[in-house]
Amino acid sequence: MTTIADLDEFILEETEDGIFLTVTGDDETTLKLKVTLDDLEEIVEVIDEVFGLEEDDSEEVDETAG
Repeated sequence: MTTIADLDEFILEETEDGIFLTVTGDDETTLKLKVTLDDLEEIVEVIDEVFGLEEDDSEEVDETAG
């Protein structure tokens, strides 16, 4: 198993060959993984369980404001 310490950047891209998740650590270590939509859903679930996902209320627009 490979570990990327101190995740610096991630890129999610869809190509004709599939969906790829590329992660880069602050030490420039890069790992490119081919993933499925199910994989991505599971990744989000684990992140939510471990860290909790918070919705950003600042992006919601108050339509009652004048």
